[in-house]
Amino acid sequence: MRTSLSNNNNALDLPSLSPTSIPHDQTFEEPVVLSPRLHNKDLAPTKAEGRRWGRYSIFALWTNDVHNIANYSFAIGLYALGLGGWQILLSLGIGAALVYCFMNLSGYMGQKTGVPFPVISRISFGIHGAQIPALIRAVIAIAWFGIQTYLASVVFRVLLTAVHPGFAEYDHNSILGLSSLGWVCFVAIWLVQLGILAYGMEMVRRYEAFAGPVILLTVAALAGWMYTQANATIAWSIREPLTGGEMWRNIFAGGALWLAIYGTLILNFCDFARSSPCRKTIKVGNFWGLPVNILVFAAITVLLCGAQFQINGRIIETRQKSSRRSPTPSSWCLAAWPS
Repeated sequence: MRTSLSNNNNALDLPSLSPTSIPHDQTFEEPVVLSPRLHNKDLAPTKAEGRRWGRYSIFALWTNDVHNIANYSFAIGLYALGLGGWQILLSLGIGAALVYCFMNLSGYMGQKTGVPFPVISRISFGIHGAQIPALIRAVIAIAWFGIQTYLASVVFRVLLTAVHPGFAEYDHNSILGLSSLGWVCFVAIWLVQLGILAYGMEMVRRYEAFAGPVILLTVAALAGWMYTQANATIAWSIREPLTGGEMWRNIFAGGALWLAIYGTLILNFCDFARSSPCRKTIKVGNFWGLPVNILVFAAITVLLCGAQFQINGRIIETRQKSSRRSPTPSSWCLAAWPS
């Protein structure tokens, strides 16, 4: 059967497109072949059922992330600049509110699509162009992994020399910037993290669920010990608190820098949120893990700094130095654990 199309008195004799004209043994379907460069089990969307990153898992994620040496060093720097207790709380509170809002947006996108950051980047950069932001994010992650591993190894080294003073003789040479003991501690911390990551995101979730409350308890115990050492009196600032424009400039600068610290995690928080069951889970978990948790972190920082300054008029730059001043091996462990 044929069809005639007329236009300006010209007729075209075309084959009919009716289904009866297609032979029964002819098919237009081809098997779908997924490119291994664009699709694998890590990039594939997560299934709606079986998502296990609940409110507590997200809260524990942020507890592990907020209470680390790098963040304590940053917050102690605000004290060193002359900000008082309430000013540090306000500064970090502003930063926490900004981080909370952006993390929710990133998390909602991951929860809805079920895909990680490299796949979501394809929306803006295209299939192949998305490899650029993914690689940049990976390089930054590698750098942060090295920094955090080094800082944790420093505390571990201090802990070992306190528990067993004989280890100190291996801490005086230098091999590419680290002592023999320093390299042993660095590699040990690196292997522990590698072992956890080797079992995938589920093992990360379980470990952080265990470590989260332990971290809160240990930093609270360390702050309590410092408070008793200062005879229950702390110095709220190193001098008269800043006032006027300079005070507000430092407060907002601190909040902006806190947002910058978490800028990379804002990009790929969807990697975690893609395993959350609903948006409410993300919102509630982020609320307790970010604004509330960061304010607790800020209060502990003020307590540690104020107690140390009250004791000897000095500023403690990092929590490693808090651990060095701890009187017993058990308190050394408390100071070192959250690193």
